[in-house]
Amino acid sequence: MNDSKSCIKDTLQGEVSVTDFHTRLKALIQNSDYDYKSLSLKIGQGERYISNLLSNKSDPGYSSVVKICSALGLTPNQIAGLDDQITLAGTDVDTRVVSAHAEKILTAVTKEAHRKLATRGAQPLLDDVLTWWYQQGGVLSNFDTLSEHVDLYRAPTPDTPLPDPYKIGSQSLATRSFGVNSTEHLRYLFTTFDKKISDAVRLAHVETTKGDPQLSVQELDVTLPGHSFPLRFVYKRLLLPVRDTAGNGYVLNYSQALE
Repeated sequence: MNDSKSCIKDTLQGEVSVTDFHTRLKALIQNSDYDYKSLSLKIGQGERYISNLLSNKSDPGYSSVVKICSALGLTPNQIAGLDDQITLAGTDVDTRVVSAHAEKILTAVTKEAHRKLATRGAQPLLDDVLTWWYQQGGVLSNFDTLSEHVDLYRAPTPDTPLPDPYKIGSQSLATRSFGVNSTEHLRYLFTTFDKKISDAVRLAHVETTKGDPQLSVQELDVTLPGHSFPLRFVYKRLLLPVRDTAGNGYVLNYSQALE
């Protein structure tokens, strides 16, 4: 572990490079007792979390930074390459100091993530949407960059008969693939789907309102205007519980065609 620290100590001038952050983290893991899978499980994530984090150079989130550092026996400052002798091992760590270090590094990392989202000029990545949701605490603010790519549904109750669209994005998968042009059109489409499909979507929305993101791969057979037979759509679907500034609850749907 000491050798790995000496190899990756780069002095940062005011801002943490996202590439350096992920390169440094990769080196530390390789010189630890963990592999990507075991570290992912150690911090309470899915087994591919660390692998995806490093390959996509995505934002780990504040709580994950602290958990990763705790597992590796380091502080966020050390992952950033700063000369820091404090570790997270033991019970005498001042959590206020740890939080300050983590917050400084996370701000720099997520700043770059938001810059990439604003300048990419194409479909956002799933990680982009999750980063926005995490940073905003589930509130629909700073939403302009994403709004055209997602659909919003009113938060259902267990007795809601069908998914209830509230707003559709001009570049959402439903708009681009199904030709949806209004919430009324999308609402009508749900009445034409097989009942099992509509019920599955409705129940997924109910589950999402409990507070956790829902990520899945979906298959959907839809007969579109001008076609005499159903077309199969396979896509990744991310559902997020969100609310507006007045506290009204919604389910945000961001879907991407599976390449």
